[in-house]
Amino acid sequence: YTLYQVMESAADIGALVEYHYDGRDSKAPATAYDNDVFAGVRLALNDIQDTSMIAGISVDPETSETFYNIEAERRIGNDYTVEFRARMFGEYTSNDDNGLPQEKDDYIQLRFSRYF
Repeated sequence: YTLYQVMESAADIGALVEYHYDGRDSKAPATAYDNDVFAGVRLALNDIQDTSMIAGISVDPETSETFYNIEAERRIGNDYTVEFRARMFGEYTSNDDNGLPQEKDDYIQLRFSRYF
């Protein structure tokens, strides 16, 4: 959903909102996204380099666990692109000792690609 055109330019900002729900029974494997809310923004410059960015946070309202996501990309000339990705988990706050397997799997990725 385009929320706002940025200062009469070609760029626009959009709002993202999602609800994640897992309706499977208790015998199903555990999932990190069984009752979570995601909110974020998307910025698209709509320029020749196709520059865009998405950032958001997912929160579990029962445990206050958080997951952060940032993605950005841009073309450089005709042959190259640069992409940035970051995925980070907030501290696991559940009272049990099970934890989530991915809770310590934060990562940051910077990729340069050449197309020919």
